Amino acid sequence: MSRNQPYRPLSIRTINGVGAFFNKLGIRPKLDADDILSRVEKATGLPRPPKGWDAGGLEVLVNALNSESQLNTIGRLAARGMLAGIIGNYVKLTDWFDKHPEEEKQVIEKPLMIVGLPRTGTSAMHGLMATDPGNRSPLFWEVNSPLPRPHPDHFDDDPRIEAMAKQLEMQYKMAPGFAAIHKMDATMPQECVANMQQMMYGITLTLTWYVPSYRKWLMQADPEPALRFHKRFLQMMQATEPDTRPEIKRWLLKTPGHLSSLPAIFKLFPDAQIVFTHRNPVDVIGSVCSFVWTLSGMFTDTAQVPELIGEEQATSWNQLLQLSMRDRALLAEHKNQFHDIYFNDIASKPFETVFGIYQKFGLTPPDDLEQRMQQYLDESPRGKHCKHEYTLADYHLTANGERARFKEYIDRFGL
Repeated sequence: MSRNQPYRPLSIRTINGVGAFFNKLGIRPKLDADDILSRVEKATGLPRPPKGWDAGGLEVLVNALNSESQLNTIGRLAARGMLAGIIGNYVKLTDWFDKHPEEEKQVIEKPLMIVGLPRTGTSAMHGLMATDPGNRSPLFWEVNSPLPRPHPDHFDDDPRIEAMAKQLEMQYKMAPGFAAIHKMDATMPQECVANMQQMMYGITLTLTWYVPSYRKWLMQADPEPALRFHKRFLQMMQATEPDTRPEIKRWLLKTPGHLSSLPAIFKLFPDAQIVFTHRNPVDVIGSVCSFVWTLSGMFTDTAQVPELIGEEQATSWNQLLQLSMRDRALLAEHKNQFHDIYFNDIASKPFETVFGIYQKFGLTPPDDLEQRMQQYLDESPRGKHCKHEYTLADYHLTANGERARFKEYIDRFGL
């Protein structure tokens, strides 16, 4: 078995132990939508979002956290704090947007968007292409704490960078092995979903907790409102960019969650350029399950059932791939705005793969892009934080079963 066991320092074991005792008495940290929104009002000094802002997603998610996730005391406190934090960002940003309507005149022209299953090279492409100073991505710390807008002279040493770094350091400590699975850093490019989940639309929320009823809600929810919010966020950043960064030419965006957002992407970004990463799902799903096991292990002592995680993740990502294939067929007028790349090429010839993207979309790379990408690879070598070990069998899945499940996608892209 290659599953990591969650780290429990004495302080956390004590809190969870005391919490478990009081839980038997019916006393536990409150976790409900109205209380979370009240905390947002108190923390921000702003009104809670208007009714319908999230299409009901918050209520569905909170109910799932209470009935399905089996959160321990730390897990309940963390979930409440996380949701209050991201909704707090939402109300602060919408307040900013209301006060700066002129920013909507900003044109987001030909954004590059990286889409594909997790563990297919999306993060590698995001990191490599972000070395081009002409490509601009929202960074972890900017998305986590976007307001007030950073001062132009302190963009690289804003105190929020250190605060974000400490937060990520604690997460790595709480989830042993996570650093080997998914690298995160305060100044790294962040995914679009980090903004979209502020409207309770976020596939990453189903990776953090076992919430199958929320996943079912998410699969039928309309991504357009959340994507529109993300676009408005980009317009704000573009309008407030320091004048000292004239080299920026385009937005570089990424999230596997966009597998279900393709029609909305082309509605809001009609000239978007999509880089679609591919890898055999048989080689992906075990890694995704390991990711979920490691991340969710911080917040529960009893809900980590390997076979449930395996079936939930395999089902979810197959549904998303089915949607993406259906939508690509329906978006025939945009077929030349897609560029398919493969994990084996990303791993074996990353520079050629990146330059192929530039060639496909008629972009001019900087003269020193290869050197920049080499430096990026040298500073973040594969396996630096120990080897990521996982097997399908850990999650009661088999290679033959997953080949059958994903057969349509495997055949469609020759995997």
